[in-house]
Amino acid sequence: MSTAIDVSGKLGEYMLKGWVLTDKSCPKCSRVPLMRSPSGPTVHFCANCDAAPGTSTASSSRSGPDIPERAAPIRNNPTTLDEKSSVGSTSSATPSRTSTPPTEVSQALSSPTFAPPMDMAEVLRRRQQSDTASAEIGRRMLKGWAMLADECPNPTCYGIPLVRPPKPGGQKDPRKECVVCGAVYIYENDAPGAHLVPLQPSPNTSAGLSTLLPQPPPAPVPVPAWRPISAPRLDLHASTSVARAGEEDRVQRNIVLPPASGSHLAVQESVQSLELALHVLSGRVTVLSNGTTLETALIAQTADAMSKVAQALAQVRQLQ
Repeated sequence: MSTAIDVSGKLGEYMLKGWVLTDKSCPKCSRVPLMRSPSGPTVHFCANCDAAPGTSTASSSRSGPDIPERAAPIRNNPTTLDEKSSVGSTSSATPSRTSTPPTEVSQALSSPTFAPPMDMAEVLRRRQQSDTASAEIGRRMLKGWAMLADECPNPTCYGIPLVRPPKPGGQKDPRKECVVCGAVYIYENDAPGAHLVPLQPSPNTSAGLSTLLPQPPPAPVPVPAWRPISAPRLDLHASTSVARAGEEDRVQRNIVLPPASGSHLAVQESVQSLELALHVLSGRVTVLSNGTTLETALIAQTADAMSKVAQALAQVRQLQ
């Protein structure tokens, strides 16, 4: 007897191999459904009581003939090999026919053509133009004008219907006017057929053309002849002398003369600075001489600097 886990595993294994799980229970254990072989001869098999089909005899009371033993391997026969090779060569020489006709590729797009969204400013402009045209057409219809099915051919007017003015006597006026651009059209018959022709240019179009065309140069403005105004003569020599005198006085006031003892103070400060520098260099020589290692190069440089400072100090003291 097998455990429940083994029975479930066997049932799954044989169902994957193509065996059919029936609604009949095993007469021995009465708890496991029987399995039926996928092809004839029909064999019923219990995953709990019976051994694997083909290894031992299944229950004869509920099954048909056992599954035949696995056939012995067929030995290679030279005659059979020759027949197989000839059949293979014949099949390779004969071109194979396609089982499925080629699929026709549709030239039409699978999705509708993408249209880019319109500019919101343009949409608002068209809407405002339509509202203005509707209001103006309504006012003119109250005055007897007739709205026509023709639209204004001006590219700046989007679907604006033309209107026809009233004419006394009940006759139709050939003129057709656009309430947006103000252009007046009439029908003209020629070889291609009847089409609208502008009778007079619209105000907007004429204004646009006038701005594009070169404008004539403006007429020169007449300049009135000016007469010289007599002015009193000024004495240039007197004014120049006065200006020079004032400038010299201002320069003299701005000049600040140094005190008489300024040079003496400068010499005194220079002497003090040189003495301080000489004192610092002397202290440095003392430090270098008392070190563990004698820095001869630094001592020589310091001594040279001391000699130069002493020489400068002597020259400055001569100025006192």
